[in-house]
Amino acid sequence: MVQSRARSIRSGWSTLFATLSLAAADPLPAIAAAGYALASRTVTDHFAVIGDHHTLGVECVAAYLRQQSHTDIALSAAKCLADYARLLHDGPTDAPAPAAAADDAETSLPPSVAVQSSLTLSADPERLWWPLCEVLAQAIGSDVRPPVRAVALTSFFGVLEAELAPGGVLHGPLGLKAFRELALPIFDAVQPAAEQGGAAAISPAQAAWFEGTGLPALTALERAFCRSSVLLAPLLDDVIALFVRCLQQPHHPRLSRAAAESLLHVVRQTGASFSQETWALVCAQLQSCFDSSAAEAYASAAPAGGGAGAGSTMAASPLLREVSAKVEAEAPEGSGPYELQVLLLSTVYQLLQSMYPSMTLADVEGLLNCMLSMYDKAAGVIATAMGGAAGGAAEGGDAGAAGPSAIELEEASHLKHEAMAYYLQLLFLLYAKLGPGAPPPAKGGPPPPLGSGEHVQLIAAAAEYRLVSFCLLGLRDYLSTQDRVAAGAGGAGGEETFRLAEGTLAELTPNIVMLLRGVLAFPEPHFSKHLPVFYPLFADLIHCESKQIAAVLREIFAQRIAPHLQQSSG
Repeated sequence: MVQSRARSIRSGWSTLFATLSLAAADPLPAIAAAGYALASRTVTDHFAVIGDHHTLGVECVAAYLRQQSHTDIALSAAKCLADYARLLHDGPTDAPAPAAAADDAETSLPPSVAVQSSLTLSADPERLWWPLCEVLAQAIGSDVRPPVRAVALTSFFGVLEAELAPGGVLHGPLGLKAFRELALPIFDAVQPAAEQGGAAAISPAQAAWFEGTGLPALTALERAFCRSSVLLAPLLDDVIALFVRCLQQPHHPRLSRAAAESLLHVVRQTGASFSQETWALVCAQLQSCFDSSAAEAYASAAPAGGGAGAGSTMAASPLLREVSAKVEAEAPEGSGPYELQVLLLSTVYQLLQSMYPSMTLADVEGLLNCMLSMYDKAAGVIATAMGGAAGGAAEGGDAGAAGPSAIELEEASHLKHEAMAYYLQLLFLLYAKLGPGAPPPAKGGPPPPLGSGEHVQLIAAAAEYRLVSFCLLGLRDYLSTQDRVAAGAGGAGGEETFRLAEGTLAELTPNIVMLLRGVLAFPEPHFSKHLPVFYPLFADLIHCESKQIAAVLREIFAQRIAPHLQQSSG
């Protein structure tokens, strides 16, 4: 009947689609398959004559996606909705074929009327497009069938990108609403550990969603946002908050890495247009990662007093103990449960490395403080185990408290030296921007414009004190650890402390080499200015057993110190 009398149907489309929607809920495969076949052929073959009943057509096909009894039909329905969206976007291209004479004698519509009717379908775009997008977004977030989620994801973001573009029906306020209320809520189930009451275990179904759906959905959302970043600019804060939430979640390292990459990509793609308030938000969100998920990972083992993070209000979160064996198994070779902390360090490092000229001094300082705090906490664990003698600003603590476990010591040592490497590289990068003989920034004056040469000089000048202080701290740490190794197994703490000191010294050596090479590259005015505080430590390092350190020291003495002394004596 539909095939032969489609042009004659007017109000009958409502009854037809309602009947076919009932078939979607039928548990018998034959009935559901027949109903879906008729529904899909109707909306494709007779698209031009459906007219203002397309909303009912969308809802009918959506019913076949929602049903849970027939996966193959749901897969086809998700694809059909994408095809339906393309038809709605393009509009009718051909007039309907002439009907039989008998049909014309009854209630048929002239072709021109049918085409004109279909062209009015965009009069209320939300009524038509919202249910189409909504059912696909809901399937991504909550359908229990992974294949259905995958096809729904492809269809949803394909429709979203096409319609958010200029000329699309979502290129306007409706697109903002769809992205905010349909795309972002796909990740409502993803929460940082702080909001989950700790890193409680997740179900196998949730783990499968993270792996099979969450990863590609996050990438697709980032791509859609970047392609329509001007239109979706009012949602930038929400998008950044989502990336940070995915970055903080403790259950899936690959999702955390994808979130970090997406965050950096959005910053690089759109950062040039960020307002000062947006930069402040980005930095605050990243700092919240350290505060709630990383910097206190070692708080239970770190000493209670002193240190860069001693006055903070961070809540203790022993993340390392709570990461599941599954997370460890999924981590790349060579990485451990401290992966989230290292990822945060890497993210902040890359952000500052490329975008520091666009950020206020306070934001740069805030992120550098987070990195230093992470170093300080990890160094405090090692210092406690070695009797409080080595490394880190955090010292002291409760002598009666139980010491950290061997696993905690190993992870703390790795994190300490990762944080040291990233922090040093950033400080050398920033300090290198300070021109020799550049006048110090004027105190009390208005801040220079972001991105200006004066602003870069301001950041570089602030990095100078940090760099020199941290270099001195690192050199003293190395010398102190070297002394403990020289004492052997008979020294304080016995064999266990001796082995810890040996491992710490080996991990510390590459960073000390980098530190010395950075000092070697100082411009002459800067080298001469800071040589008095470095010289005694350089002299103590002469007797170290590391060939790499000794080689760089020889260069420093031959190329920089000797000429400086000759010039001074002359």
